Amino acid sequence: TNEHEFSLGFWFYFFAAYSQEAADTLACRQNRGSCSFVSCSGPLVDIGTCRGGKLKCCKW
Repeated sequence: TNEHEFSLGFWFYFFAAYSQEAADTLACRQNRGSCSFVSCSGPLVDIGTCRGGKLKCCKW
């Protein structure tokens, strides 16, 4: 049915987007950084992004 195809398409899109976002978030964590909604400031240095570029990756 159409609903079934839409549901499968939605889940495929969701997991594809999630795995893409997880790559930069994982890289941030591996570099001992943390994800932030705001720009890195003070002793924190911007070393990349998280969540597919939506968040900043900051490190002490």
